[in-house]
Amino acid sequence: MKTFIILFGTLAIISCQKENAMLNKNLLLNVNHVNKLEILSRDDKCGEWGGDEKQLIIYRDDFKSSLLADYLEKTGNCDDMHGSKITKSIKHIKITDEDSNLISKIIYELAKNKINKEPVPSHSGIFNRIILSDSSFIVNDFPSVELKNFKKLIDKIEQK
Repeated sequence: MKTFIILFGTLAIISCQKENAMLNKNLLLNVNHVNKLEILSRDDKCGEWGGDEKQLIIYRDDFKSSLLADYLEKTGNCDDMHGSKITKSIKHIKITDEDSNLISKIIYELAKNKINKEPVPSHSGIFNRIILSDSSFIVNDFPSVELKNFKKLIDKIEQK
């Protein structure tokens, strides 16, 4: 009986691990070389003129390849609203299953924040946007909050 319970428990754990691995592989299937996913966050360093910007573009080289990302960081110039400078640019970052999970969490986090808050008129604040390049999915949030999972993902990308 004890052997049966151990065997059953082991099979259950292996089954869950395989199921989780399959779920991770099926994340973000609509993102490809034609339909890119952009995640953008702009702080309010310059008040109503915006501030520093972090942009992540997720894509695939073809329909069956793994996910890649390009990361761009711009520093805002409060004296000249058109004078932001690119301070960091990283191309062709390989996205792991863990990164894909974080991307899904970012999407959920922003959508949840957007739908669950009262509209407040504002002239400044954090601006967050998630958009598919075919415009089939767009979430703009202003004034928004700092997305914790986006910060985690950016920190991971900067360490690669």
